Amino acid sequence: MAPRSLAVGLLSALAATALWGFTFLGPAAVAPVNVYYLVVGRYTVFGLMSAAVLFTRRSGLRELGLRSVLTALHLGVVGYIGFYLLLSLSSATGGGVLASTLTGLIPLLVTLASNALEKVLEWRRLLLPVAMISAGLLLVNSGASALRSGSERDLLVGAALGFGASVAWSYFVVANRMVLKRVRSAVDNTTWTACIGLGAFGGALFLVPLARSGSGPSPFSDPGTLWPFVLWCAALALLGSWCATWFWNIASRLLPATVMGPVIGMEAVFGAGFNLVWEGRGPTFHELWGGLLVIAGVLVGSYLFNRAAVRGGAGEGAEKSSHLA
Repeated sequence: MAPRSLAVGLLSALAATALWGFTFLGPAAVAPVNVYYLVVGRYTVFGLMSAAVLFTRRSGLRELGLRSVLTALHLGVVGYIGFYLLLSLSSATGGGVLASTLTGLIPLLVTLASNALEKVLEWRRLLLPVAMISAGLLLVNSGASALRSGSERDLLVGAALGFGASVAWSYFVVANRMVLKRVRSAVDNTTWTACIGLGAFGGALFLVPLARSGSGPSPFSDPGTLWPFVLWCAALALLGSWCATWFWNIASRLLPATVMGPVIGMEAVFGAGFNLVWEGRGPTFHELWGGLLVIAGVLVGSYLFNRAAVRGGAGEGAEKSSHLA
């Protein structure tokens, strides 16, 4: 892989994870509004944006084909509705820091699944970056335990919901990359992002009854609640859905999945960082050094892949030279 492609891919992935980390603030920002309303509101805005884009790109839809469109729609439901709903419920039940740190399982799940499918690196070469990322996230999580409020049951339920969110998002990352590799020449990034957004909007509609019957006040209860809620839904849709997905699709085309797995660990770091700013406090010893371990693990994983790619390219070049001779 060319150094420029690697750099663009890494920067795009980091931009996406920072924007996704920003969305972790959503439940706390609109509290005590029912979290289902937040999910519906965010993806309604995302869906309307996507529909407007697809209306101007109807030819792109025809080129993509029905099978790929349906795949994008289902990725929007699983990856966005499934993930963000479970994440929001985890945050509301067990706390924002718990929810953020549990998403640190995603790099491990994505890396293991991706390497099993693509076999980019020897398994033993993945041990160091995966161990560093896992240790860092465990450190952050253990340091935050003393700051959490709520019963032990709430924390267990929050942890289970956070794990479910990690599984849903890991599936999205791996499946999205595989599909983009297959349809690389048939779709542009904007059309694909819009198809995913339309799927997320369709899935959000099924949550309307839960929003109406769930606990917590409605955002329509008074204007003082409604307008901040609308602004947060718009910000989360534009930044955390449209822009983040657009950047991530660029990274999916340029980076191997074994690099994207470690890089997505930065989502938890950004999410925890945004929550610290929201809570108005600095990081604890555990949070600081845990976050640095995650960042170091991402860098080590990227370095190992780049070295393996250079060696692979050199090996192929030598083999071609021997055939020519």
